[in-house]
Amino acid sequence: MSRVAEMQKFMNEVKVEAKKVTWPDRKETVQSTLMVFVMVIFIALFLWLVDWGLSSLVKQVI
Repeated sequence: MSRVAEMQKFMNEVKVEAKKVTWPDRKETVQSTLMVFVMVIFIALFLWLVDWGLSSLVKQVI
């Protein structure tokens, strides 16, 4: 089998698999995006508090 034939076979298989993909609708995408933003803010605040606490502890020791 030549490289061109292998590439064509591969591309045909990609098309078949791509047709099986189900994309989220707009509502699901917006909900997921908002959840990511909320989690990023929550984790950022948590890490800020931990950093502030540890910095204060180190300043107390020094």
